[in-house]
Amino acid sequence: MFLKIKSIPKTSWSSEKPLNFKPKLRTFVLLCFGLFLFGFGESLLIHAAIGNSPWVVLAEGLSKNFNWSIGFATFLCSIVVLSFWLPLKQKPGIGTILNIIIIAGTLDLSMYL
Repeated sequence: MFLKIKSIPKTSWSSEKPLNFKPKLRTFVLLCFGLFLFGFGESLLIHAAIGNSPWVVLAEGLSKNFNWSIGFATFLCSIVVLSFWLPLKQKPGIGTILNIIIIAGTLDLSMYL
């Protein structure tokens, strides 16, 4: 009963259509800022050594075993998962692509600094 979602709520920064590769400027800025905050938050968890999310644990394990940076490991894991979309005939949107790039880049940059 409580899992029935009738419609997706619209906000002022929502895209007009799915798979929109030319979103509004406000949508694009909020997306990039949110992904940056997410990546920075993940790096703070790594620095604090109080526990990581499962995705970062996987990336951290790969980075330690293969002597990669954690951002590069995150990037490769994301690409591998995205490649599983091919047989499902799913198309990634701009948010999915920016998720891979911005979070991996922010992790690498904030771990370096």
